[in-house]
Amino acid sequence: MVTYLNRVLLILLLPTLLFANEVTLESIYEQILIKYSTIYTYETEFVQENYWNEIDVNKTSEGKLYYNKENLLMEYIQPDGQKLQIKENSITMYDPITEQAFISDKVDIELRPDKLISHYWDMSEKKLIEEYEDTIKIQLLTPESEKILIIISNNMVMEFNIVDINKNFVIYKFSDILINKGLPENIFELNFPENTSVIDTRNK
Repeated sequence: MVTYLNRVLLILLLPTLLFANEVTLESIYEQILIKYSTIYTYETEFVQENYWNEIDVNKTSEGKLYYNKENLLMEYIQPDGQKLQIKENSITMYDPITEQAFISDKVDIELRPDKLISHYWDMSEKKLIEEYEDTIKIQLLTPESEKILIIISNNMVMEFNIVDINKNFVIYKFSDILINKGLPENIFELNFPENTSVIDTRNK
């Protein structure tokens, strides 16, 4: 049985508990941003899973992700040889199967793990789902009813899962992360085979 005193104590403690939870979430977010701000070179293996509910199609891709302060490259092992490069002012997508490369002006797209979180953080309702050892699970709910699950270990994003209102989803999983260990030489230089059809839509 809940006594009157219990009710009073609960009412008094509830704002404090809610505030403590909010502070904890904001503190976690700040620590992530601090951690990533110290990164000059980043290399990781990734698995990307996409699902389109309307047509019931699931696609899994994997490869390596590299970035430094200016450039980002996703190099796919599966599908074979596809590349996505984001530079300061342009995006390049290369597909060896169709022998085509598309170059366009940079749009509002970010694939760096910390930038993915930052894009959604302020607009979303936040909830701490689970915390154990050095791993934390956070859920974000956007105004568009997108549900985002983020798994963080030692202030590094290990998984980023987005589900939209139509139950389409994309999942990024990161592993074997190397920070500030340098990158392969000329990794951001894309050289296409001679038979590649290059479609450049940049405003010049």
